[in-house]
Amino acid sequence: MAIIRNSLIFAGLLWLTACQNHVVFESTKVIGLEGWHKDSVVRMNFVPKDTATAYQIFFLVRNDNEYPYSNLFLIATLENGKQKIIDTLEYEMADAKGNWLGSGIWDLKESKLIYKNDYRPQDTLPVQISVRQAVRKTGQIPGDEYLPGIKTIGIIIEKAN
Repeated sequence: MAIIRNSLIFAGLLWLTACQNHVVFESTKVIGLEGWHKDSVVRMNFVPKDTATAYQIFFLVRNDNEYPYSNLFLIATLENGKQKIIDTLEYEMADAKGNWLGSGIWDLKESKLIYKNDYRPQDTLPVQISVRQAVRKTGQIPGDEYLPGIKTIGIIIEKAN
């Protein structure tokens, strides 16, 4: 029994180590207690090492049961002085039964949401990635002033496989 348990622990550690080898950048910002304000932009800077490497860019969103929607709309901007890419993104946060899709226990869930699958920088200039929430109630033009339930927003950049 101890051999099986130790093997499972070793396999888990090996898996975590293997996953971490691909991460080249990670940053997380804590959202205030009131929620994510519609005018609050989360910005993070990344400096690519070379132009030959392809990257995957993810948003890491932690939410709890206070989050009132089943999806999340984001406006993301990626710029490096020479190019500027703006995307409007929609992510499912809950299934049809209302169960959160992220991983975690109790009421705090973490979702790793793909932003760019094969990003190749044109040069080694610093890249600024910014993201803001763009959630609106159905039929309303102005967005929610505060988006409750979002606890942190992060960005993870990994070398593409």
